[in-house]
Amino acid sequence: MKKLFQKLLPKKNHFMGVDIGAYEIKAAEVKIIDGVPEVVALRRCPASPGVWTDELDEESLVLALEEIASPDLKEVITCIGGEKLVSRLTRLPRMSDRELETAARFEIEKFVPTPVDQLIIRYVRLDPEEEKERPTPKIKIFIPRTGETREISGSPEEGQNILLLAAPAATIYQYHSIFSRAGMVVTAIDLKAFALWRLFGRTEEECTAILDIGSKTSHLVLVKDGLIKFNRLLPAGGEILTGYISENLGVGPQEARQMKEEAAVTLDDQGDFSASRISRVLQEVLPEITRELERSLDYCVQENIAAKKLVLSGGTSKLTGLTGYLEDAFDLPVVIGIPSVEFSEPLTYDPAYAVAIGLALREACS
Repeated sequence: MKKLFQKLLPKKNHFMGVDIGAYEIKAAEVKIIDGVPEVVALRRCPASPGVWTDELDEESLVLALEEIASPDLKEVITCIGGEKLVSRLTRLPRMSDRELETAARFEIEKFVPTPVDQLIIRYVRLDPEEEKERPTPKIKIFIPRTGETREISGSPEEGQNILLLAAPAATIYQYHSIFSRAGMVVTAIDLKAFALWRLFGRTEEECTAILDIGSKTSHLVLVKDGLIKFNRLLPAGGEILTGYISENLGVGPQEARQMKEEAAVTLDDQGDFSASRISRVLQEVLPEITRELERSLDYCVQENIAAKKLVLSGGTSKLTGLTGYLEDAFDLPVVIGIPSVEFSEPLTYDPAYAVAIGLALREACS
């Protein structure tokens, strides 16, 4: 019956992704034109104070969302950022969906202090479809909270890669309500890692690290053979650079952000005195970001997942000379990611919109 309704109902061809960052909200609209996804609109506006914190100003966020809303499209796809969403890659025995749901709750209890009945928990199988169809024996797991032992399908030797996700139910309901008050309907809450994978990793065969540098945090995703192998939120972002410039040069945050984007990481003898000062400031603070990235990449090497290339996105990736700086730091090819999607005139790709575009492509590429 469901398949029959899908055939009868008109297929959607217009999608919008909304990325709510700590300091800015980005929206991207994608339409399917002649069977090909095309970005038809990009909008941005300042975010309300306290996004992703307990000090969130809901009314300001509603007004900001109204500013970037589309007059033609009410349904949107968004994601939850910051530390509100907990994700963990793990390897579990192959099992049925019902059994995996139980095992996912058990695994979440191990590392999330919030009671599971206050969380919305989801899991994603990351392995190819054919792997989960193999017949498997039964094994037993012990659940400490209830003291019971359950028998599930699976084999500890032949497991499957699972991405576990958990977010406070109150946060999910809050964001559905905020979007609704702004005149929009949230059709899906996606993961930033999936948006980045959708944009840059689906066709990557060699092991590729994708780094989206946000304002307060950065997202690192490792992809190999088109599959996500590693995902981590790094507690460092471009605002570290902005704050450092503001403090050392005595300028306001907005001017500091503009100076950051216009400055070069490497010193240029032909540059003026001001540019050289900014460059020195950047070189003093950039190691703080690279250290976080280095820890994660080193861990991946220990897990036999060695990145062969680093792809950058996010507003800070536009910093002049950053790719060369990171190439020297990690001895890896570093490039600004360019999505293989069409853009309507006069739009051009801006790395700051990577997540928003990846979110909009969720349904367009399904």
